[in-house]
Amino acid sequence: MNKIALLISASLFAVSASAQTQGCVANVQKNGLTVGTSPDYPPFESLDNNNQIVGLDVDMVNAIGKKMGVKVNIVGQSFDGLIPALISKKIDLIAAGMTVTPERKKAVNFTLPYDNSENVIMARKENLSYATAAKLSGKSVGAQIGSTQEELARGIKGASVKSFNLYTDAAVALQTRQIDSLVIDRVVGEQFAKTYPDLRITGMLSKNEKALAVRKDCGDLVNRINAAVIQLRKSGELQAISKKWLSK
Repeated sequence: MNKIALLISASLFAVSASAQTQGCVANVQKNGLTVGTSPDYPPFESLDNNNQIVGLDVDMVNAIGKKMGVKVNIVGQSFDGLIPALISKKIDLIAAGMTVTPERKKAVNFTLPYDNSENVIMARKENLSYATAAKLSGKSVGAQIGSTQEELARGIKGASVKSFNLYTDAAVALQTRQIDSLVIDRVVGEQFAKTYPDLRITGMLSKNEKALAVRKDCGDLVNRINAAVIQLRKSGELQAISKKWLSK
């Protein structure tokens, strides 16, 4: 192939790629932003008394949608099905307190982070000694299916891991002594401790960083969302949303 043909081919490829990536924002502007979440992770997302999905992530994506001038539609489903739903274009965005990991980066693009927290161990108040991974050897450890915490739990030597579809079910299992401990995000653990007074956070395992997830071919949508997040930070709206939910 000669130089001119190569240049033409490269130009056509660039135009095609650009059209593909630019189509995501156009689709959202036309059809609205469909956001997938798993409403069992308070205060990031949960069901209220009217069975409506509420939480920090919900308020944040609604604020992002307002900045973008698009309608937001929140869809609830199991956490482990969120990335498959995103890849298959059933949803446009994941807002589920999702931790950024190298493995997930292979499948999705992440926006700017909006929260930094810790993965912690939770146990009943009579088991405060379960404060390190070593102390969980020989113990049953609960976590949510498909979560970073499940991966951490499976890395604990000698532990027996029990996975749950919902973190709310895992908390009930810990409260009722069906499991010995739980690996969970600190903020969520603090919420469960308020609901179940017998539960305590006993130790920290690792740090985590949360972000929204978008399909790999939607670079334009990532850029638009990031711009909205920056605007929300500058205006103080993001901090106000965080304070509203994290101080409850």
